[in-house]
Amino acid sequence: MADGRIVPYVTAVDIICGINRFDINIKLWGNLWTDLASLAEVFFVGTVAGLIEDVLYATLNTGVPLAFNSFSKASDGYLPLAIVPNWILDWETPLPFEVNSANV
Repeated sequence: MADGRIVPYVTAVDIICGINRFDINIKLWGNLWTDLASLAEVFFVGTVAGLIEDVLYATLNTGVPLAFNSFSKASDGYLPLAIVPNWILDWETPLPFEVNSANV
């Protein structure tokens, strides 16, 4: 923070998104044109899966850290507890913390 206090800050590291193409099922119904278009269904699945992966990657890489860090900065290191009047959770930290596969 600007006054020297430390609050949690989130960054994204090693995000891997993999959508199994066989888990996506696109069905086209209708007349002769949709029957002809259903022949190209295999090509649509790859495009749809790629778009889903792109959105997941962007959300996890930028959206979630941005939302959390904006909330953390706006809260100024304090979070009022709505269930107990006049109680505030102070979530300032003296040292940065790291979450990895060893301590999850």
